[in-house]
Amino acid sequence: MPAGADEVLLTNGDRLTGRVVAKTPEGLEFKTDYAGVLRIDWRVVETLKTDEPVDVMMRHNEGRLATPLERSDEPGTVRLTAVPEVPPVRLDRIAYLNPTPSQSGEGTEYKGRVNLAGSANSGNSDTKQIVGEAELAGVAKGSRFSTRIRGEHRTEGGDESASNWLATANRDWFVSSRRFVYGRTSVERDRFRDLAMRFSAGGGYGLQLIDRDQTGLSVQAGIDYVRENRFDADDQAYPALGWGVRYRHWLVGRTAEVFHEQDGYMNVDDGRDITLKTRTGLRLPIVDRLTAQVQGVVDWEGKPAEGRKSTDLSLQFGLGYEW
Repeated sequence: MPAGADEVLLTNGDRLTGRVVAKTPEGLEFKTDYAGVLRIDWRVVETLKTDEPVDVMMRHNEGRLATPLERSDEPGTVRLTAVPEVPPVRLDRIAYLNPTPSQSGEGTEYKGRVNLAGSANSGNSDTKQIVGEAELAGVAKGSRFSTRIRGEHRTEGGDESASNWLATANRDWFVSSRRFVYGRTSVERDRFRDLAMRFSAGGGYGLQLIDRDQTGLSVQAGIDYVRENRFDADDQAYPALGWGVRYRHWLVGRTAEVFHEQDGYMNVDDGRDITLKTRTGLRLPIVDRLTAQVQGVVDWEGKPAEGRKSTDLSLQFGLGYEW
């Protein structure tokens, strides 16, 4: 075994050497020189050892300790080197190794992304389009939030054919490992859909159906208040039944991420008055924090303003930067 290497013994007798990165609900993250970071099901770990201290966080508020780990002769256990008087600890009592601030409850982790898409054609056609969006998300123990702003401007033959922007904010508070209550708000403007301003705010109840490193899926439903100010048509305000869907999935080897987001609401007083927004796409890591993205954006209104169409569809290709 190389000097300074951690070691993991599996229940089938295999022995791996490398470095323990972390243990999460997904399993053990173990970095090797020959295969990169492996994700090992915690249930198939027999015992393990580390040369350097790791941050051990126990389940059920049993405590937390920075200590090297030492192999145990008792299957399914490990010794805590810093407290040799303590008997071997069962692996299923360990919640995390090297927990993040959100997992330990000591802080919030932030993630941001900006994307820019554009096109320009000249000759037989003269079309210019630019679409920009920025997102910021945070995760803390028991809660999470996300904010997003998107804007689009397009001209055809020198005449403006699209000009719109949308800003959203969402916050979830978990009441159990899978259930949460949420609050959300949005503001948008779209002159070509006769929308001077649409404001919505609401909340409700949600379920985190899947929450794994590779895949995530959540659904939510509740009540929204919607106010619409129009350029030409009459203004209106109404209560609505709202819903939302969030899905993400990394393809094999984390080569690409598929995503789908959907938000909608239906006027309680008029079931035909439905607003639906979806975006579905694919992100491809390029190098470091740079990504390529293709997405389809759909805005649908059950009762559009007079002279307007129900559906706006946009296919966008662009580059993004994540941090």
